[in-house]
Amino acid sequence: MEFLVFLSYFLFAFLLFLFLNYMMKKFSLTKVEYILFTNIFLVFLAAIASYFHFLTFCDDIFIIVVFEFLIRMLYTSYLLDKDFFAKEDGVLPLYLGNVVVAYLLNQFIIRQVEMVFLNPEQLKFLLWVFIILFFYHFFHQKEKLSFIKDRDRKSLDLGDRKQYIIHQYTKMKQKYGSDIRVKGDMRLLIYALMIFENYKRPTFFRQIDYFRYQFDHVPKKQGIMQVDTKRILSDVESIEFVEKKLENLQSKKQTKKNTIDVLALLKSLGKKKEECLEIEKVYHVLKEFIEL
Repeated sequence: MEFLVFLSYFLFAFLLFLFLNYMMKKFSLTKVEYILFTNIFLVFLAAIASYFHFLTFCDDIFIIVVFEFLIRMLYTSYLLDKDFFAKEDGVLPLYLGNVVVAYLLNQFIIRQVEMVFLNPEQLKFLLWVFIILFFYHFFHQKEKLSFIKDRDRKSLDLGDRKQYIIHQYTKMKQKYGSDIRVKGDMRLLIYALMIFENYKRPTFFRQIDYFRYQFDHVPKKQGIMQVDTKRILSDVESIEFVEKKLENLQSKKQTKKNTIDVLALLKSLGKKKEECLEIEKVYHVLKEFIEL
């Protein structure tokens, strides 16, 4: 029986090795992410083994990480023909640290949950919440790095999508029209900002940000207008915030009351040059539509 358990450890260690290689190649893992993905892998295996009452498998499940360490050492030394113990690469402390973390996870959570202050049900809930938040943070950050060019291309194409802009304007006007106090061109600029920011960060992702904020309390851009703030703002509150800021900025400009300098106002809001130009396009599409 013990031989079969150790054989299964080796097989899962090889799967872990392949999994980590794929993740490193695909996403360029940091050291912390490497350790977290390794131990999440163990949690999933332990959960499945516990479900099928294969508790012997869970007793020393950290050995999978030890075997993965040995496989990686042989792979690096003999197949890649590199010095696995080279100090300048700094990989040895990482893999040893990975084994230590896996051992502690095995000893103090997987094997002996009763030793933790929280009861098993609470610990299980917190553990899975952590895993969900980690996956969200990981893929959210990698999405920013991997698809930044694609995102910029999409945002730059927005100004040319007239039908989409008009459709969104109609929806926004119906939903938020009564909450906007300003009139004329300033009102159109509010709608242009709203359409642009909602295009970049749709409602679904804003709701995920709200959920995540309940746990980490890290300041995020809030509301449909994506306002930088340390507190949670609703969509309407974010509109009111930007509206007041634009009014204050406009009051300082030496222009006619009903005339606005769109680019200057957007720049004062802290928008990047490319964003300013794109929002200005949306603004002009709305202006042409209103004047028809």
